[in-house]
Amino acid sequence: MVVQQSRDFMKQLIETPSVSGFEEPAQRVVARYAHEFGASVQADVSGNVLASIPGGNQPRVMLTGHVDQVGLMVRHINDEGFIFTTTVGGAIVQYAQRVAIHTRNGPVLGVVGKKPRQHMKPDEYDKPTPVHEYWIDIGATSAAQARETVSIGDPVTWHGPVEWLSDDLVCGCGIDDKIGVFIAIEALRRLKADGFGGPAAVSALSAVQEEVGCRGAGPAAFWAEPDAAIAVDVWPMVTDVPDTDKRLYGEMKLGAGPILIRGANISTVLFDLLVATAEEESIPIQFCGWPGPTPTDASSIYTARGGIATALIGLPQRYLHTPSEVVHMRDVEQIIELLVGVCRRMTPEVDFTRRTRLVG
Repeated sequence: MVVQQSRDFMKQLIETPSVSGFEEPAQRVVARYAHEFGASVQADVSGNVLASIPGGNQPRVMLTGHVDQVGLMVRHINDEGFIFTTTVGGAIVQYAQRVAIHTRNGPVLGVVGKKPRQHMKPDEYDKPTPVHEYWIDIGATSAAQARETVSIGDPVTWHGPVEWLSDDLVCGCGIDDKIGVFIAIEALRRLKADGFGGPAAVSALSAVQEEVGCRGAGPAAFWAEPDAAIAVDVWPMVTDVPDTDKRLYGEMKLGAGPILIRGANISTVLFDLLVATAEEESIPIQFCGWPGPTPTDASSIYTARGGIATALIGLPQRYLHTPSEVVHMRDVEQIIELLVGVCRRMTPEVDFTRRTRLVG
């Protein structure tokens, strides 16, 4: 089970702002926590953080999640002191959302506004509002007053603290995919606490800039040179909410276990090893077929260097890219158990290439 110290780390990590390109505050949380439990910590030029524990030498296994979250960026401040933004990643902007603008002097509270309905023409009522027509109200009355604190390019996050809907369901802003980073780091911590000695060499990557085109994990994988990588990311195609169609992605739900993705960009060797580990450890699993590159860091890792054997584990999630993303802690725990189990089964004899399936 996730111990209180780890749960405190999870909460702090999720609540620490990390809009793509501005991940340093959250990465400091990751680095500090990994250092505290005895991992060695490195960072690259892009801001990726890699934590490693003593173990064997082969194979080199990298667990990974991405630390960046969607949000907004300040683009313009008008004469009246209202702030206009653009989206970073797939952020969903809604009227009257509370936000925090992360300035050089700390966060500034704001509220999202748009043209009042009373000033709309009837044919405007149901039209979607483009992001540039929303503004942020920070209480300023002039551009000069707003510019005393806010600068062009400042990142913006939703106000969405970590809260519990029930004993098992947790919601918050930025769970995508800081929960994946938490899972990878927690698996590493448990291996270290259990005296893991190999034969694999295991590391956990907290990757940057996934939400803006998976820009961080590929270079990090080139730098870290893993033989195999297992990415963990939220998987929002669940069918346990109203008005969903199982024919689109299959049947998946919260609380039913990790989702193993199967498809063109997934190593068949790693996929089979994950399935076998889940069966031997009595961990329930779900499946999703994905015929092409997945919209995750797994695809950029898969094509790094000369190609890296990569698998993807999805964490079932509701309400993607909103202030209230929801996941089930039992799924979180089971992914951690699965990662620990599969790392213990990695030996130098495992051949991650597909050539063994082409002959004999």
